[in-house]
Amino acid sequence: MSYTILLVEDDPDIMWVNKDVFESDGYTVITAGSIKETLLRLREANPDLIILDLKLPDGNSLDYMSEIRTSSDSPILMLTAMVEKDDRIAGLRAGGDDYISKPYDIEELCARVAAFLRREELHCSKPPADTFKYGPFLLDIVASQAYMNGESLDLSGKEFSMLQIFVKNEDKPLSKDYLYETIWKQEMLGDDKPIRDIVYRLRKKLESSKSGYDIVSTRGEGYTFIEG
Repeated sequence: MSYTILLVEDDPDIMWVNKDVFESDGYTVITAGSIKETLLRLREANPDLIILDLKLPDGNSLDYMSEIRTSSDSPILMLTAMVEKDDRIAGLRAGGDDYISKPYDIEELCARVAAFLRREELHCSKPPADTFKYGPFLLDIVASQAYMNGESLDLSGKEFSMLQIFVKNEDKPLSKDYLYETIWKQEMLGDDKPIRDIVYRLRKKLESSKSGYDIVSTRGEGYTFIEG
């Protein structure tokens, strides 16, 4: 399987060395040297993994993580010189999936990338049934898309995963921890913003499609998928 990596790095020497190494390993590599260029690349392509340098000429990537996450739910491996625990946790809570500290060994970076992509491939493995119908929804498991009356809801991968969990648990309160651990396959570190962002986008799409379903929030319980 061929993977595409978005490599975000402002040092041209490091950029081209890393690009050459990844291409030698069989990856397709897209490059960006700034936050502006990163957001442009994400509008043009859907990489399987983003390797993101946090300190870029036009700002700190952490400040733009929500914009990056709006464009892509691909795993983000952060390249950072941050050494304090609180700073590293801030990066993970902002939307990053893992980090590697600078200076790093290129072999370790390649190993981290390979491990990420193996995990994503296992997570995205599809069951034999390629579609199933639930109420007004038709869920295409292979394409990770849901349809209402033949019209696609245009869901991101994680929006689809969340909808799939909800339709299988209608009227059942689901905690944010459960949703995060089921979708991301790892423990939530306390910040529920990634969950809130996906719920917000999914609710808007359910509303605009006139699906007749909503996601309601209950203090202390999480979210419940209901009809009406």
